[in-house]
Amino acid sequence: MVRVVIKGGVWKNTEDEILKAAIMKYGKNQWSRIASLLHRKSAKQCKARWYEWLDPKIKKTEWSREEDEKLLNLAKIMPTQWRTIAPIVGRTAAQCLERYEQLLDEAQRRAEGLDAEDSLSEAKKLKPGDVDPTPETKPARPDPIDMDEDELEMLSEARARLANTQGKKAKRKAREKQLAEARRLATLQKKRELKAAGIVLVNNFKNKKRPEVDYNAEIPFEKPVPAGFHDPTEDLFEKKPVNSIEEKRRDAVEFEERKKDREKLKRKKEEDAPASIFDSKKPKLRSKLTLPEPQVTELDLENIVKMGQMSESVRSIVDENPSSALLHDISQTEELLPKSSRMMTQSVDTVARAADDLLAIMTADTPLKGGFNTPLHASTASDLGTDKKYIETPRTERRGGGTLEEGHGMSTKLKSLPKPRNEFELVLPDDEEEQEGVLEDEWIEDAETRDARAQLLEDKRKAKERELRSTPFKRELPLPDKINAQYRKKNAANTDLAKADNLIKEEINKMMEWDVMGKVPDDIYDPVMMKKAQDLIEMEMEQGPKLSTDLWNIIKECSDELICYNGRYARLSSLGRREQVEALTAKLNVHREWMAQLSKKTVKVEKKVNVLLGGYLGIQKTFVDKIHRNQQQKEKLLMELKTFQRLEENEEKAMVKRVHTLTDELSAVEAYQKELQEMYAKLEHNKWTLEQFEIRQRASESMPPVRYDRA
Repeated sequence: MVRVVIKGGVWKNTEDEILKAAIMKYGKNQWSRIASLLHRKSAKQCKARWYEWLDPKIKKTEWSREEDEKLLNLAKIMPTQWRTIAPIVGRTAAQCLERYEQLLDEAQRRAEGLDAEDSLSEAKKLKPGDVDPTPETKPARPDPIDMDEDELEMLSEARARLANTQGKKAKRKAREKQLAEARRLATLQKKRELKAAGIVLVNNFKNKKRPEVDYNAEIPFEKPVPAGFHDPTEDLFEKKPVNSIEEKRRDAVEFEERKKDREKLKRKKEEDAPASIFDSKKPKLRSKLTLPEPQVTELDLENIVKMGQMSESVRSIVDENPSSALLHDISQTEELLPKSSRMMTQSVDTVARAADDLLAIMTADTPLKGGFNTPLHASTASDLGTDKKYIETPRTERRGGGTLEEGHGMSTKLKSLPKPRNEFELVLPDDEEEQEGVLEDEWIEDAETRDARAQLLEDKRKAKERELRSTPFKRELPLPDKINAQYRKKNAANTDLAKADNLIKEEINKMMEWDVMGKVPDDIYDPVMMKKAQDLIEMEMEQGPKLSTDLWNIIKECSDELICYNGRYARLSSLGRREQVEALTAKLNVHREWMAQLSKKTVKVEKKVNVLLGGYLGIQKTFVDKIHRNQQQKEKLLMELKTFQRLEENEEKAMVKRVHTLTDELSAVEAYQKELQEMYAKLEHNKWTLEQFEIRQRASESMPPVRYDRA
């Protein structure tokens, strides 16, 4: 018969140690695995043992008075809810229940008038054969010297399992680490042997701890272009100087600071200000604290302490002081102290009173019987230990003669004051309320939206102002430091051309002053007027001057006659043969260089166009091929359509002849068929005649006469 092992029972010291070691290895969640090490305990019992006894957080000291008061108070509020009460008290639920029963037993013992505590403890002891219902909350039993075989086997198995700290993954990691170390040692030995033989291997090992940039193989600070299309509307192509990107050097910053200091000193000397202004302000010195002399001497104080009461001589000295009403008799301090500040003279056992109340409540009869309620002690929050008792500082009470009379005198003096002549009333203005109501109803714009709108208006204003500036300023070309004085000289001639030239110079001077000096001209022309003037100039330039054909031919010959030679323009006819060849060769070389430059630019542009439009060209080629195929298919279908239309026309023409031919053939076949039918009828008649003749012949020979009826 198989031996049945009932799990549970008293915990032993060995089982406690195994449980602690298992929790250290497996944690406080895998109770089934922990219980597999203990053959006589289940997972639930292991968990209860840890949380009720072995956990280091559990307090196993004696119960204090505050804990008892808190336990009884919470038991009255939340009866039988020990799991909720335990964390508040700071003990386990079993400890709270055991202490609660112990307090009730003590109250019952006091109520019955029993003084012996041993009888109660002996009554609670387990009798032989009884089973402890809560063995997890009891101390462990020491191990016997001769342990059973089952316990020794359990101990050895637990020692082996707990000693194995490496699982499958840990073993694999250790094996891989050992293989890597062996591989490294083999490689190192191989390199040493090759080096001894005169062969040096190149070390391709890259330092992974400090990655460095290979400027020959990589592009530093490269920003990869994101895939897809990019909206260039928000891109700002502004030329920025190098100083705005790079930070200022320390020597430059120091130079600027020294320059500012020199300017400050120079300004100080020019203004001739007193040096005291620039000196730092001195801290204000505080005056010494002067206290009045004490009105009560040390001798007077000694007399007060010795005598225990205030003498009349001291009162006569101090009565003139307004603070004399605050003094009181030292002998009457205890009577004048408030009740809240007096210390309790009699100590009351609040824990015993609370236990007696709980016991009375538990042993009370049902309220259906009627009668009086169960008498309980008057308890407060302070009796249950929830509030701490503090000794208050004695309050100084006003006493002494004359204080009430002084109060009556002050009231009579106040009554004797004259009545007010003017009456004032404070009236709050209604505008603020209306304004507040308006502000509450008014929509408040977001700061970010307001800033964005202001920035947009500022950009529009700058763009509008930029349209009025000169072309070099728009193109951000370098500007001169000073304006050339030649533009300010006017033509002294009194002709219309000179006047027009002076007006142009004046306008150019204004624009240059605006660009260089920032001086805005008084007369700023409207962009619409500027556009009209530009259109008129372009129209006049397109038309050109009204010159005759001969004059144009002369201008062309003169322009063709001019040629650049030795850095100056000269007439080709005025040069010698050799100079003409050199000048024309130089001109040809210039044109060739222009052609080469243009060809390079054209190739670059063509490459860019191929890159930009390569996909579109491929799509175009695909569509062109598709169009060609569709065109060929269309032509083929048109040819087939024309062929079938021609066939239709021929069939319509031949259809009439074919119908007549078939009709004639049908008539001939019908006539021939009719002839055959007539021939068949004749032959059928001849056959019947012969059959009748044969019947008559037979009848005449051997048969009686037969009646001949033709069917």
